[in-house]
Amino acid sequence: MAEMIRVLELHRNGEMEEKCWSRDQFLAAISENHLPFRDLRMLLRSSPALSKARHPAIMPRPSSQCFILEMENIKLLCFSEKCLIINPEDRATQNFIKGLKEQFKFTKSELSKTTEESTMKVLHQKTVQYQDFEQVILETALENVVQKFRRHLQIIKPALEMLLQQVEANPETNGLRRLLAVKKSLAEFEQNVELVSKVIRNLLSDDEDMTSLSLTNLGEKEDIELLLSSVSADLDEIETEIKIFIDMIEDTDQFISAHLDAVRNEIIKMSLFIEIGGLTMGMGAVVSGIFGMNLTNALETNPYAFSLVCLGLFITMLALFAGFATKYHQLKADTSSAQSFTLLKNFFSYVDDLEDNVFNKDIEKVEFKDTVEKITGLKISDKESEYLFKMVDVNRNRVVGMNRRPSFFCGPSPMMNLGGSRLSIFRENYVVKP
Repeated sequence: MAEMIRVLELHRNGEMEEKCWSRDQFLAAISENHLPFRDLRMLLRSSPALSKARHPAIMPRPSSQCFILEMENIKLLCFSEKCLIINPEDRATQNFIKGLKEQFKFTKSELSKTTEESTMKVLHQKTVQYQDFEQVILETALENVVQKFRRHLQIIKPALEMLLQQVEANPETNGLRRLLAVKKSLAEFEQNVELVSKVIRNLLSDDEDMTSLSLTNLGEKEDIELLLSSVSADLDEIETEIKIFIDMIEDTDQFISAHLDAVRNEIIKMSLFIEIGGLTMGMGAVVSGIFGMNLTNALETNPYAFSLVCLGLFITMLALFAGFATKYHQLKADTSSAQSFTLLKNFFSYVDDLEDNVFNKDIEKVEFKDTVEKITGLKISDKESEYLFKMVDVNRNRVVGMNRRPSFFCGPSPMMNLGGSRLSIFRENYVVKP
């Protein structure tokens, strides 16, 4: 049995007629418009599929006096006098058809029956009367897609907020899995929105395509441009909200990672002290084992030997444990790496101040350290001061003078060796003319 294509034919006056055609009947119905073969193949390929389009497109065909729209679940072929909507039985497409019915059902006799609540709706429907047929189709289709995206966000938002609260209250692996699943879903949704937004932006950047979308008033593009600009702004707003959701997920993910790192560090700390305690007790056990051997020595007859050995063993074990604990706290309190990072960051943030206070006068090493501390507001060690001084004193004369202008260059430097660092600051020598 030949595959049938269900089509809803919408006329300019608002009348709708649902048809079920074979492929030959469908091709015969649009044969007079001389559509390119690739477009026919795309329509026939997409017609039986009830899923949304993976690659949205709005393709003007000025030679055939029509345009093809394939976006989300909406697939249609629009002419100046009629519109062929493919797969009208699809649920999402039915919402689009319902919107079209609302657009075309307005009559002059209904204007006097409207209430204050429906004023905006009536004004919109009245405006439709003065719009071109293809503009109404295009606007309704794009509005349907934007509303679908907004509903998607409305559904995701409360579920995401609840999940984030649960994960923050109980940061476990299961919560991370759920958060990852939601993040993947949001990334896929963001990709769909970006694809639609890209189609709109491409049309806005091509005046010829916008003009070709106007089928009734040929050569007119102003209304089309305004419509596409409005839809583009709505899509940008949706993309911004999606990015905010993704940022919320990433923030929560970072919080959980920091929490798990803290827990892991506490476990490592506890394990370290257990190992230190085990080592200390092991030393005592070795000494006790030595004295517990069944060998005679002169200490058996000494009345103070047992007490002295126990006391010495206790003091030795306590000193060993205290030594490990002191070393641990020294390592924990060592912030020299962070200090060096902050120093370099602030040093290169005050280039203008450094040029005024350092590079415009002769400064020796000791004065250089005091000046940098004053500018950056940080206390620096002699080693760090030596490191910074070497970077700026590329002439190796132990003086930073005013007859050199600083210039920065990041890359391999054969002129100096700063402990493997590839950052160098060169100076262009120049003579100040009187």
